[in-house]
Amino acid sequence: MPSDNCPRCGEPLAAQTVRTAIWQGERLAVVEDIPAFVCSGCLEQFYDDDVSDALRRLTEHGFPGDDALREIAVPVFSLDGRVRRRAAAEDADVDVV
Repeated sequence: MPSDNCPRCGEPLAAQTVRTAIWQGERLAVVEDIPAFVCSGCLEQFYDDDVSDALRRLTEHGFPGDDALREIAVPVFSLDGRVRRRAAAEDADVDVV
């Protein structure tokens, strides 16, 4: 393990196996079974050099379809027209000291 604590928030790191999603243009690939160190506080994931190299090589090869374990359907949503803006602080009932 690179350190016992997260370099971002200082909380303990634990060895885990994770998955991640990687975009290449309009194409999404999911990579599973990634050895990582995961922060118990902020949940940031850290990889050692060998894992980073393996992810880089897979990305450089463009995630060949023949190497995929399986394919999944992924629904795509948009927040366009769904964001409700909150009232500005001056419009809210707030006690200012």
